Amino acid sequence: MFKHIARMLFGPTEIADVPTPAIRPARLGRFGRLKPFGKLAGKPQSQRGAGVEAQWTFSETALGDREFRIRLYRFLRDNIPILKAVLWTWTRLAVAPHHFEFSDGSAVQQKQARLVLEDLDRRIYPHPTVRFGGFDALLVQFFNSLFTDGGAAGELVLNPARTAVDKFYLIDAATIDFDPTPDGAWRIVQRVDGKKIPLTSDSIFYYPLDADIDSPHGKSMLGAVAFISRIEQELIADMRKAMHNAGYHRLHVKIRPPEKQPTEAVDDYSDRANTYFDRTVAMMRDFDVDDNPVTWDDVEIEHLGPPSQVSSSNNWYINHKAMLEDIIAGCHLAPFMLGYSYGATQNWAQFKYEMVQRQIFSLQKAASHFLEWIANIELALHGVEITCRHIFDNRLNFGLVDKLQAEKLRTELLVLQMDKGLITPQEAKEKLAASGGLF
Repeated sequence: MFKHIARMLFGPTEIADVPTPAIRPARLGRFGRLKPFGKLAGKPQSQRGAGVEAQWTFSETALGDREFRIRLYRFLRDNIPILKAVLWTWTRLAVAPHHFEFSDGSAVQQKQARLVLEDLDRRIYPHPTVRFGGFDALLVQFFNSLFTDGGAAGELVLNPARTAVDKFYLIDAATIDFDPTPDGAWRIVQRVDGKKIPLTSDSIFYYPLDADIDSPHGKSMLGAVAFISRIEQELIADMRKAMHNAGYHRLHVKIRPPEKQPTEAVDDYSDRANTYFDRTVAMMRDFDVDDNPVTWDDVEIEHLGPPSQVSSSNNWYINHKAMLEDIIAGCHLAPFMLGYSYGATQNWAQFKYEMVQRQIFSLQKAASHFLEWIANIELALHGVEITCRHIFDNRLNFGLVDKLQAEKLRTELLVLQMDKGLITPQEAKEKLAASGGLF
């Protein structure tokens, strides 16, 4: 299976035959190529050459490599609709509206910090073709790489004067690897042209998804569904072939030839039969949608097609539905979130949505720490002695009435407990503030 997909992905040419230009995204500045801070030998590079990747192939020993699996997951994401919908949904759910908050400092410092971060938002995204992509575009890339590749990597680069953050340059997660150290830790490296470049600079960022204790790489969300996705695609191909072979129902018109008169010559009989046949055929061809045939009883009209086509179609639908449910379940979603409706009630849909939102919260915490790391460095470089917190706003109108009703009951209960002397007013305020995030 992997050999076949590798040939589809990368063609017959060996990787050694294609020169891959080394790209240093962290060295690209506004006015040309600028040196980032840190040692040049430790700078990350990208192995992805322009127009070269489609010609790559892999040897027998490379078919099980992590780099090949990541490129396979990207191929599946870009070419299988259900997997593209899954990753699109997860990424857009995770990139909720967000903002920075300041918990300390004066009003003047907070205003200055807000202006600094607004200016950083206009230049932080590394691709110059995306004007003012900002933190929103960076988060989309972060979560897309996290869900597809199993990890997100990049480098934070300062401007030439070392007075502010220039950009955050993304690194291809497929080139990231880890080597064990003698003290039992892990050293992050990047594979470039068969060599390992250690990424020891403090400007390097890497976050894995569900990393193991013996493998800090992380796991792709598609790792559990790649095989079942292949079966699903084969089922669709078989269904197409079967339906094409069966065809569609057609009208079969049978015309009995007229009886030959005893004194009628053979040529005259043939002319009369053929004329009658041609007129009947012309009548059938001239039918409009709301017309009906009127003939003698020597014309029969019946359907010609495969028997039990509806039953066969239902079987295909049920089998394909089972495949889709396995894929969706392996990606931790519910069918209704991808547009599939199987008659789920509103309460069940709400429960599944809230369960997905709780999973989103845990992933958003990592993204918040990532953006706080960038923002606090930028504030320190500008001399703003204040720290910030990054907040995602996941509040939606879905189930808003029920949430407001629950909040009302919660507040009334706290007021009743305070009136009965069970809790103090201060305790009531603290409990009300602690429950604010639940609603």
